[in-house]
Amino acid sequence: MNRKNFNPSAIVNLTDWANLENADGMAFPDTPAKLRDLVSGDFSAVTSSLDHLYNNLLNDGVVYSATVPAFRYVTALLGDLPSRAALIPSWERGKFPLRGKLLTWLANVAFDVSVGQEQRIREWGKYSPTEPFPNFKDIRSIYPEAFPSVASHFNDSDLRVVEVALVVAVRFLESPALAVHRGRLTPLVENILASSSNTWHRILASQALNAWKKGRVLIESVADSISSEKYGRVCNSQEKGGSIDEPPF
Repeated sequence: MNRKNFNPSAIVNLTDWANLENADGMAFPDTPAKLRDLVSGDFSAVTSSLDHLYNNLLNDGVVYSATVPAFRYVTALLGDLPSRAALIPSWERGKFPLRGKLLTWLANVAFDVSVGQEQRIREWGKYSPTEPFPNFKDIRSIYPEAFPSVASHFNDSDLRVVEVALVVAVRFLESPALAVHRGRLTPLVENILASSSNTWHRILASQALNAWKKGRVLIESVADSISSEKYGRVCNSQEKGGSIDEPPF
């Protein structure tokens, strides 16, 4: 898909959801309906949609065929100006911003489909080291076209949003096509993530900067699986499970 066609409505409307699956089985009609509700502005609908992202499209680290277009849709929302306006509902004042929650989901999906995580799964399940898992590969293939949407939040007015946007961007740079952006991201990672109050953000910053200095892609060692599992997914020390204010939702 060309960047100029990275349109949220088109992604939902042109996807054959009946042939895709989420954690409950066939993705139609629930998944497309929940994705549309993200920009509804209705508190209950948005809450339900965020729950759907985590419980049905990223269930305990498992991604599904429907997660692929959903991932593309969420990144498209974050980069589409009319949609971004709808992602600032009146009721979120004082809460962790909805755009930050969507970036958090992207970051967690990107961690779970990362090359390092796939290596660990292969070790645990004793899979043969052949082709990448299809859904993992399909999601990672979206990174180049999705990167501008994420990068547009590097100057967000909320530092929490900036931090999680940088986390997503670091994950996206696993794509060789995006390695050219390392220089641009290095000072942001050094000045923002490396000095974050969030332990995981500081760990990721250290890992990324070390890898980039050596000319490598960020792939955590299998030997670091314990720390990677603990800190790999984006969280916040003030999270309250099930709360709309903080992820998980």
